[in-house]
Amino acid sequence: METNMFELFETFITVYETKSFTRAAQHLFISQPTVSVRIQKLEGELQTPLFTRDQNHRVRPTEAATMLYPQALEYLANWEQVQMQIRQRSLAKTSFKIAVSHSAATSVMPEIFKKLQPFLPELNLTINMQNSEKVFQLVADHDIHFGIIEKPIRGDLTQSFPLFSDELVLAGYPKTQTFFIREAGSGVSHYTQQFLKTNPFPIEHIIPMNSNDMIIAHLKAGLGASLISKRFVTDSLPYQYLSDQYQRIFYGLAYLDEHDPLVLKIIDLLKYSYPFQNNAAAK
Repeated sequence: METNMFELFETFITVYETKSFTRAAQHLFISQPTVSVRIQKLEGELQTPLFTRDQNHRVRPTEAATMLYPQALEYLANWEQVQMQIRQRSLAKTSFKIAVSHSAATSVMPEIFKKLQPFLPELNLTINMQNSEKVFQLVADHDIHFGIIEKPIRGDLTQSFPLFSDELVLAGYPKTQTFFIREAGSGVSHYTQQFLKTNPFPIEHIIPMNSNDMIIAHLKAGLGASLISKRFVTDSLPYQYLSDQYQRIFYGLAYLDEHDPLVLKIIDLLKYSYPFQNNAAAK
């Protein structure tokens, strides 16, 4: 039989239902001669006529066509089901959910993504941004597969490993006596509280913000000062180095009892791809 039986049956069904070669051609977006050729091919395969025309040139199905119609419908339904199953199988991907802290989202995550690129055809990848405590909880609950945070939170259900070292600096304009801070639970919050206890200049206004980008925009506008990663400092933004106490590490987090082979392979790759000792922020 011809290899394009799907098209032959599809055309036959359309002619049978519309009782018109012209309307069938319009419905299938093909020419009327193509419809005629397909019906002739199917009649040749079956060695029997499928349609006749009466005195008014109306198309009428033969007894053979009436017998064939339900079989053709079943053929198409089965073919579409097979196509869908094969398509779903080919599209089946491993879920890999990532959550990263605000600082990691724009500084570390692009580097991590480079390592993930070879796996993209196999992954259903999602990346979200949360504060460090939320990221840790998502990993501990196995709601995500990998997290990046800015402080060494440990738990019985998680494994953590260093990825990159980072440095916090005092950026902006301290003389304004306005200090922008991240919300409690963020990776930089611990360092900010430590700084505020020993800061060398007066602060009248402490303004919490839940976005690094928003803080940096206010710093660039000359509206205050804040502790930010040196990775975010631009030429137009003044900053001061702080003591070694403000060196920090970005940690990778993964669920300790993970079983998916591909997820485990990726976690191991990330664990050993970024020796954090070699990624210290340059002064």
